[in-house]
Amino acid sequence: MGHISNLTRTASTLALGIALASTALSAATAQDVAAPPAYGSSNLSAGFAPDPTSIAVQAGGAAAAYRVDDYCSGYISHMPSHNLYYEAGSYDLFISAASDVDAVLVVNTPDGEWHCNDDGDGIGLNPGIEFSDPQSGLYNIWVGTLGSGSGYEPAMLHISELEFSQDNPYSVSIDGAMVPQHGSQRLRAGFVDDPRTVSVLAGGELDLSRGTDGYCYGYAGQAPDFAVDYSAGSLDLYFSMEADVDTTLAVQLPDGSFVCDDDSAQNLNPGVQISDPQSGRYSVWAGRYSEGSEEAAMLYVSELGFLGSENRLDPGMDPTYGQVNLSDGFTPDPYQVSLDAGGDVDASSATQDWSCRGYVAMAPDYRLNYSAGDFDLYLSAMSQRDITLVVNAPDGSWHCDDDTAGDLNPGVMFDSPQSGQYDIWVGTFGSADIAPAELFISELGWGGDLTTGELDYSLPPNYGSVFLSGGFVPDPHVVDVQTGGSVLAEEAADYSCTGYVSEAPDFELEFEPGTLDLHIYVESDLDTTLVVNDPNGDWVCNDDDDGLDAGLTFDNPEPGLYHIWVGAYGDDDFGPAQLNISELPRY
Repeated sequence: MGHISNLTRTASTLALGIALASTALSAATAQDVAAPPAYGSSNLSAGFAPDPTSIAVQAGGAAAAYRVDDYCSGYISHMPSHNLYYEAGSYDLFISAASDVDAVLVVNTPDGEWHCNDDGDGIGLNPGIEFSDPQSGLYNIWVGTLGSGSGYEPAMLHISELEFSQDNPYSVSIDGAMVPQHGSQRLRAGFVDDPRTVSVLAGGELDLSRGTDGYCYGYAGQAPDFAVDYSAGSLDLYFSMEADVDTTLAVQLPDGSFVCDDDSAQNLNPGVQISDPQSGRYSVWAGRYSEGSEEAAMLYVSELGFLGSENRLDPGMDPTYGQVNLSDGFTPDPYQVSLDAGGDVDASSATQDWSCRGYVAMAPDYRLNYSAGDFDLYLSAMSQRDITLVVNAPDGSWHCDDDTAGDLNPGVMFDSPQSGQYDIWVGTFGSADIAPAELFISELGWGGDLTTGELDYSLPPNYGSVFLSGGFVPDPHVVDVQTGGSVLAEEAADYSCTGYVSEAPDFELEFEPGTLDLHIYVESDLDTTLVVNDPNGDWVCNDDDDGLDAGLTFDNPEPGLYHIWVGAYGDDDFGPAQLNISELPRY
């Protein structure tokens, strides 16, 4: 039931009597229960027919409804929309309204009390007020709009003793039978020139939620923007759109149902993936999330993925960071791999498992060939960023996690694991994000809990090694690396060191000096640091040797192994860099 105030009909009538001389003033200050109703009156007795009795009205007005009661919302007219003279019986009384805009109801009952509603129970954005044990007498009814700028919208007022009604013959909603504004194409599964692109104008005046039973968001035109007559095969079908504004998509399938989306194609771009598509017509509406002018957009139709990119994970591809064969009881435990988390593929849509989160690469990051025994198997990852984990097990099942390993770090545990191939992806939450991370394979627990947090030059270097002797060419020797890691250098190496580095060295130099000094430095657009463990076992570090680029010079360098870490000064300074090894001065 709507809210009941303590205002009485007598008090309202007295207040309004003073204002009757000025309709404009009345509209701005109060509602006049004595004014002739704009859309007539009804005389109904309990058991009336037809039920519902429906009256065509125009919703809205210039007066704020809260002026009759603080709990009322929306805007209504000065005079009632309709007056109901009702002779009550044993039935409840239902008053509702249906409109293409978000409508409101304000009712003054025979005892002079005010009742208001915005969104009725079970009827979406349409208002409805139920009167249990209703009174006999006059019901003044206003049909308003929630927003002040809605104008006077066509609506249908319904009076019933059975239920609320949403019937609105004046409704204008999207219509898949209309001619598409930007044409249509006939496509067969496996079509070439994939993706097909169409320039469209996103947006319109119609609320997509009205025409799709609340399934879709945004605003579009009545006619589809585009249509595809599709002969299906075994491939999924993707519709997506790219624009400079926040857009939405509504797709009507050949069976008449709707599939809608807001942001699945990344960066406020919508994407709809249809698995096991039907043959037939697909009508597409290009919407804007909010009301406003139409904006230029590009619509993509593809069997590869959103925006024409292959949106899948392929366990058959070679893993980017290698693979390892491990058997039950392996040492060292945990086995650790340094890698870069992230990619362009949406893990949830690629796996069709909505528990999978984040963005990963198409190829696995790492592959574990495992001979199981009596131990559980723990796969986890650690980074300064919020990362995710996706694992394809030997039986082909997908296993995903976000934060189980603690501190925003993901972990997947296999109880009684299978023997076979485990393909592993480490993801990030943004498609444009790349984050240095450590992958741990263990039979004891989450790897981050088992590591020391120290720098370990006994681990294989992330980006390889080289032997150089005095006078080497080319000079400098350049190595492409990624900055940063999960270990704080100050705590792991020496208090004079700064930045975040990986546990394993990034590069290993075996050097036989000549007569020149040795220069090790970094070039990057980021704020980098440098940590080196020299042949004497001493830690040598630098932050800003040239601007924000780190660099070290070794006068009369010692022969032997130099273990090199390229760090990121801040926990978000992760990205590409070049490590340079030279005998020539940097300047």
